[in-house]
Amino acid sequence: MPKSRSFAAKLAHETSSEGKVICPKCNTEIKKIKLIRSQKSKNGSWMPKYEFVNICKCNEKDILSGKV
Repeated sequence: MPKSRSFAAKLAHETSSEGKVICPKCNTEIKKIKLIRSQKSKNGSWMPKYEFVNICKCNEKDILSGKV
């Protein structure tokens, strides 16, 4: 049976900065998201293109709007 964690333990884990990458410009955590874009193949059909992108508050609007 898993060990139950108290609210204080969960809060301490969430607020720790261990393993998190912080953006020097906007001072927020950089997260990695998976983008799925459509790409035309050689025979003219459409296929999905999967890519991982680092995102933070500085580039969030550009990436989510499709500019990048």
